[in-house]
Amino acid sequence: MKWVFWIAVATIAYSYVGYAVWLWLRSLWSPRPVRRGPAEPAVSAVMVVRNEEAVLVRKLENLLTLDYPLRNWTWWSFRTDRAIGTASILKDFGARGRVRTRLKLESQGKASGLNDAIELASGEILLFTDARQLIEPGALRLLVENFSDPAVGCVSGELMLGDPVGGETGRGTGLYWRIEKKIREMESASGSVAGATGAIYCARREFARASARWNHPG
Repeated sequence: MKWVFWIAVATIAYSYVGYAVWLWLRSLWSPRPVRRGPAEPAVSAVMVVRNEEAVLVRKLENLLTLDYPLRNWTWWSFRTDRAIGTASILKDFGARGRVRTRLKLESQGKASGLNDAIELASGEILLFTDARQLIEPGALRLLVENFSDPAVGCVSGELMLGDPVGGETGRGTGLYWRIEKKIREMESASGSVAGATGAIYCARREFARASARWNHPG
């Protein structure tokens, strides 16, 4: 039974150390740099909210301050479940002509809401974000520059913990999260991103729509 034990040890070692080492070697042997360049395609922000009245106004105002041409900001698609405060805020912003809202009375989960919102979006690039995290003004432009490379279908932003203004981005960041972000960097350098940060990432709409149809219930 010793061989079973050593196979188990090797499997665990690969999961924690071997995979990272392999990514590092692959990024050296076969680097896949992204051909970034200036680009300003039409972008639609997609966000699903539920009972987020405490942070939603701040988030919407934050989106309005992003450094991106207004002419290329297509309307935003939002889905919300039964929440009076949230719906009221979305209705108010919708009256300004910048937010397009769809209320969903029956709760079917975030994935279902995203699928419906994706079908409504019109931008070439979709920005996925959550209500609680704020986005730095220049982040969207930096993300979109990666789509100048036709081989890029999805680009992930970086979730920073703490207050960047006060220099607290390193506080509360554990070893696991630092390792996770380093692994994602090496995955990108070797030509593959296995995961994206849900708080901020972009994808080509043509691929997101295909995924939405595949995952839509029924």
